[in-house]
Amino acid sequence: MATQDVKAAEARFQAGIEALQDSKLDVAREAFSDAEIRFRLVGDFKRAGDSRVLIADAQRQNNMLEQAANSYQKAITLYRQANRPLNEASTALSLGHVERQQAHLDSAQEAYQTAWNLYVTQDNLQGMGNVTLALGHIELQRGRLEAAAEQYQKAIDYFVGAKDSINEADARRSLADVRRLAGHLDEAIADYETILEAYRAGRDNFGVVDALLGLGRLYLDQLRLDEAADTYAEAIQLARTIEYELGEADGNLGLAELSLLRNRVDQALTSAQLAQQKYTDMRNALGTANANQLLGEINMRRGQLSYANGMLERSLRTYKAIAYRVGQAEAAAALGKVQFLRGLLASSLKNFEEARKLAHALRNEQVESAALRGFGDTYSRQGRTAQAEDSYRESQRLAEERPARAYSAASSMVRRARLAVFIGHLDEAFTHLGTARHLLAGMTIPSQDVPLTSLVEGQLWLTLGDFAQAEARFSEAHTQAEMQQEPLLAAESLLGLAQTRLSRGELEAAANTFLAAGRQFQALESTSGDGLAMLGVAQTLIGQNVWEQAIEDLEGAITRFQQSDDQVGQADAQLALGLAHRGNGDIEAASTHFEQALTLYQQQQQPLGEADTHYERAGIFLEQEALERAQHEFSRAIALVERVMNTLRAPEQWRTFLGQYADLYTQAAITQVRRDQDGQAKQLLSSFARIAGSAAIVQHIKAYEPSIPVEGEELSEAEIRANQNLVKRLRQLRNSL
Repeated sequence: MATQDVKAAEARFQAGIEALQDSKLDVAREAFSDAEIRFRLVGDFKRAGDSRVLIADAQRQNNMLEQAANSYQKAITLYRQANRPLNEASTALSLGHVERQQAHLDSAQEAYQTAWNLYVTQDNLQGMGNVTLALGHIELQRGRLEAAAEQYQKAIDYFVGAKDSINEADARRSLADVRRLAGHLDEAIADYETILEAYRAGRDNFGVVDALLGLGRLYLDQLRLDEAADTYAEAIQLARTIEYELGEADGNLGLAELSLLRNRVDQALTSAQLAQQKYTDMRNALGTANANQLLGEINMRRGQLSYANGMLERSLRTYKAIAYRVGQAEAAAALGKVQFLRGLLASSLKNFEEARKLAHALRNEQVESAALRGFGDTYSRQGRTAQAEDSYRESQRLAEERPARAYSAASSMVRRARLAVFIGHLDEAFTHLGTARHLLAGMTIPSQDVPLTSLVEGQLWLTLGDFAQAEARFSEAHTQAEMQQEPLLAAESLLGLAQTRLSRGELEAAANTFLAAGRQFQALESTSGDGLAMLGVAQTLIGQNVWEQAIEDLEGAITRFQQSDDQVGQADAQLALGLAHRGNGDIEAASTHFEQALTLYQQQQQPLGEADTHYERAGIFLEQEALERAQHEFSRAIALVERVMNTLRAPEQWRTFLGQYADLYTQAAITQVRRDQDGQAKQLLSSFARIAGSAAIVQHIKAYEPSIPVEGEELSEAEIRANQNLVKRLRQLRNSL
């Protein structure tokens, strides 16, 4: 009877094996469960344990991880009863893997420690190597790179002692991955080349695929894109041959990132979606999170910000669920960027901070540098210029520590240039742009910082008053952005072109360009960009004296700036609202808006915006015949303009820049003459003329003279004589220049 029971148990066990081979997991579990019971009844606890392990394996394949963990624990008890320490150790190791897969890292470590103790008592070097390798994976998940590297090195030593070349190669591959994360790319490549040879010598094709994928990743980090493409293609071809679906998915994801670096966004999308589908079918949480992260970045480039936001949030949740801190840092940085573009600045700062802290703990300078650039961009939009500069400078410092990622330093440099333009440090902007251009010229791949650099150069030339140069740079930026599939930069370049045309007085052309930019910003879900386009249209309406429509558009722009916490845009809109209300005859409202604009510009340390506001306030005081207060505003405006001018070195740049402010100097001088300060007026205009010439000033004074009434019944004789004297003195002033 006992023999018949054993044969029945063996038959059920064999039925389970056959069902498992046919992927009939439910049938297999039922057969193994029956076999386990039968083996236990006849006292064969070893084979009962084998049955329970295979049940756990089937449950694991079916992603029933909690049930699998329970089954492994039951198997451990059975092996212990059978006095089979190596089987017990192997099962404890499997239990640790399942716990780690569920991000139960403490439980996993406890299971690994149980396995370790058993292997040590048996002096089993291979088992000790397997446990140490698994402990290294736990340390990597926790972001402890040094501890992970130490465990991987120990595992290598154990496998060498056990003469297990394949597992040794696995451990060396893990150590190479840590070196890559730490930025030691050349060492990691050398490791992977050795590993690849070992797998090929051992005819381990799965290992060959994994090694090729690791090499491809390293080539991407070094921007050796052709080599990366060849390596990924070889890996995918071999993975398909041996039906290694995970390797094929990893290869497709690598090709997607490669396509994105080459600005082939549609190809990147196709490859990433293919990888995502395979990961989903395999229920591979880490792979799915990686694919979702890349899909988020791809859709960010395509301007589909809501979709990108959703993909990145999903990716971040998965990384947190499986306690994978490396991916968590990268996803948080990308999500912060998307939220910045959507105008959700508070959320973006939160994610940039999470990314920075994680990346710093992981010593991932690349992600930390990107997070700091995100801080700088967000602070810039909020008008927190000092904090923005600090963030950009620290981002640049970190990027320069990794020569293979020199373009990250260029990215920080061009942002520092944009900030320098904003705060009126123009020569500093030229210096930063020159350095960025030099770094970008050495790059072998197209970079979004190339159109961004052209865009910032356009902003710099526009600030200088060289409209031809500004238009050329903005046009160049637009062409580059279109070629590189950078829709947001293309829209910003259109905005720059519109602002240049507005500065030239080409109101109809400017309005049409602002409208075109606005349509692009709306398609890209850029609330702040849409507000800037509305502001531009309103400025053209102010130029056409269409006051009420301008006010309506400006109020809409301010609403958008408030929604996106764009303090810089709010300052410009408040200034424009002041102009519109003044033109519409509401001096009180105009004064209020000018005061609000002035406060914002001062908080933002934006000298030219502050100067423009002082100039407009002076105009109101002139209308009120408050000459002393007007003169005070003019003086403050001139001081700010000259402070910015003095940051330039070239005399020709002084001339071009100061020439934009001829009306400011003329009005200030006329006010001084009206206050009987003719000497100071002459000194002021002579100083201007030495730099920018006198033609514009003379023309402005000539245009002003006819506005002074010198006859009429409404004037007294004293007023007529005073006005005639004023005209005479103004004529003398312009003739002296």
